[in-house]
Amino acid sequence: MSAKNVFIVWKEYQRRVEVMAPYLGAECFYFHHAWEERSKFFKLLSYIPKTFNTLKCLLRNKPSLVFVQYPPTTALYAVALYAWISGVKYVSDCHMGVTNALWLKLPLARTLLKGGGVIVHNEHLVEQAEADLQIKPFVLRDGITKKRSPESGDNALLKNLELTAKNYVIFPCSFSDDEPIQEVIDAAQALPEIRFVMTWHVEKLAKHIRDSLPPNIKLTGFLKTEDFNCLFTNAGAALVLTKHENVQLSGMQEAMAFGIPAVVSDLRTTRFLYRNYPVYVDNTAASIAHGVRFAIQNRMGLERQMEQLRLESEKEFFDQVTSLKFALGM
Repeated sequence: MSAKNVFIVWKEYQRRVEVMAPYLGAECFYFHHAWEERSKFFKLLSYIPKTFNTLKCLLRNKPSLVFVQYPPTTALYAVALYAWISGVKYVSDCHMGVTNALWLKLPLARTLLKGGGVIVHNEHLVEQAEADLQIKPFVLRDGITKKRSPESGDNALLKNLELTAKNYVIFPCSFSDDEPIQEVIDAAQALPEIRFVMTWHVEKLAKHIRDSLPPNIKLTGFLKTEDFNCLFTNAGAALVLTKHENVQLSGMQEAMAFGIPAVVSDLRTTRFLYRNYPVYVDNTAASIAHGVRFAIQNRMGLERQMEQLRLESEKEFFDQVTSLKFALGM
């Protein structure tokens, strides 16, 4: 098979990678098992077949350059082993930040990151990487693909979920500790007239929380891409929340792509990346509820702001990916 670039991702799907890969001449390979979402134990167990399957994929495709989404460090282990065997170069795309303490504690994590190229998603992380790892990473923010509106027939999904277009809020979450999940639930209780739609694997949310949700919260489970797109483009607003700094929010790329008003955690990084275009909130129930109500009531004006943010962000992405390709000799 002829040499090509590949992008290794140990997740079910990643929009950032899907947008980046064509510009980098890379084919995406996802490694994920449905059963790994049951618990942390199963997640750890999944790393064993993922390692073997990643190595098998690399040996079969014989890429000239390997991109790997980091974390987890275990994915980097597999890629670095192949690079050591074959002599090819590898680049770690640090989509969650380059200095994640949990993953950097694993053996050789720092050494292997330094052994290849490193991509981060904003300039604040450059400072962090230089200080903590003594490396100079490339910067490449999330790319954006402007989406078409789904066909009218796609709205059968809304009917099945008992949703009305533009009268609900989508929360594309992962039920992780870095998200203010309980605060969103409390905000939904304060806004009984607005439906809240949470996407992702239902089993990731603790059962006692699932059993006590207010009636205006809908859990969809993990959605096919076309169904996710349908729900996003018909939403009145999107909740894009995190407790952590230095995070580039995937949900913001969707909100820009679909032109949906975004209610975003007010942090140094989010202000830097998204300027004054979204509705900023504190990670409290009262602030989130106020932001959602404001976004729904001022939807049309905020949609125009999101379109402007998309145009500005796209130009920045194209400039950055051009510089990255030049630096990698592509």
